[in-house]
Amino acid sequence: MSKLSYKKLFKMLIDIDMKNTELMEKARISKSTFYKMKNGENITTDVLLRICDVLKCDVSQIVECVEVNERQEHKHD
Repeated sequence: MSKLSYKKLFKMLIDIDMKNTELMEKARISKSTFYKMKNGENITTDVLLRICDVLKCDVSQIVECVEVNERQEHKHD
């Protein structure tokens, strides 16, 4: 099974020295949406596009599709 990973986004924020709160303000992201990203949950494409606009990047630079096996998936339940 595949799921989205936002690790690229969080690495980019470190690389450009941008705080999470700064991204949340500039891209108008709510705390609940931000925590969804932190937990690898799905968010809307609208949010992804706003992040891309703020960071002046392509969606492929902040999100990637990763394989998750069933055992890993059920650890979080």
